[in-house]
Amino acid sequence: MEESAGKTEYNVERIVFDGMTVPPFVPLKRDAKRRFEEIRNLEYKEDDVILTTFPKSGTNWFWEIICMLLKGKAEYVKEAKVSVFLEAIPDLNVVHGLASPRALNTHVPYRWLPKQHLERNGKIVHVIRNPKDVAVSMYYHFKSSGNINDDCHFKTFLEQIFLSAACPMGSWFDYEKEFEQAKTTDKDHIILTVHYESMKKNPIEETRRLGKFLNVELSDQQIADIVDKCSFQKLRHAAETFKDLSHREKITDTGEGAIRKPPNIYRKGEIGDWKNHFTVAMSEHFDTIFREKMKDSNIQVQFE
Repeated sequence: MEESAGKTEYNVERIVFDGMTVPPFVPLKRDAKRRFEEIRNLEYKEDDVILTTFPKSGTNWFWEIICMLLKGKAEYVKEAKVSVFLEAIPDLNVVHGLASPRALNTHVPYRWLPKQHLERNGKIVHVIRNPKDVAVSMYYHFKSSGNINDDCHFKTFLEQIFLSAACPMGSWFDYEKEFEQAKTTDKDHIILTVHYESMKKNPIEETRRLGKFLNVELSDQQIADIVDKCSFQKLRHAAETFKDLSHREKITDTGEGAIRKPPNIYRKGEIGDWKNHFTVAMSEHFDTIFREKMKDSNIQVQFE
């Protein structure tokens, strides 16, 4: 599992570890192997919850919902989700001193999740998002952070990054199938799978289901208040006016080959935006790849 670097459409150095490209966060640029092993060896605390998502699958949104559910009220925490983003924060010891229940979040594949968390049946909330929308969201994330040139066309990004070995955290298909395999073997009782699209379409029902999984009992009004506070516009407003985003400045450096600027986290938050970027030919090509990659999978992606 050696690290190596390569070149692609990235404006930053490409870091490869365990067969996958990893984001250029400071801890991963310094020593990806060490940080992944630190995550795997993270000490479990009773009532820990880990939010797991492929990049650009609604991590900020779901983390806010989980925090409010655990807190029992529709109230923002001052910190942003990046403050407990396991592969990005400068010092993982920061999370050791947090009071339970801890709501942690990560993009690492299932095989790198904390061993103690899995062994002691800690709860995992896993979010799946339509990969076509993931690709579009990642494209704009990369452009806003300077990871790719402003003139890089979406088609180029799709082919040379998202559908290639250069995609952060590896292939979306492999990532999701790994979680599916874990859920269908011995971890079904600790993994709750939530679809991004379902939360968008039925936020009350899905938030209530999430609360039940977390053993949280709240009134209908409390659930409704959480859904309201976690609407896209209100979350973006909170990020601009209330949240402490200082951690965002610490997870990347400004040296040669670094991310140029903090990315735009809240762009649209819509479902189906892929239709504004995929041509018919691109969509059909993607569908062909999807059918081949997921032929042995039962994951029901909500493309519409």
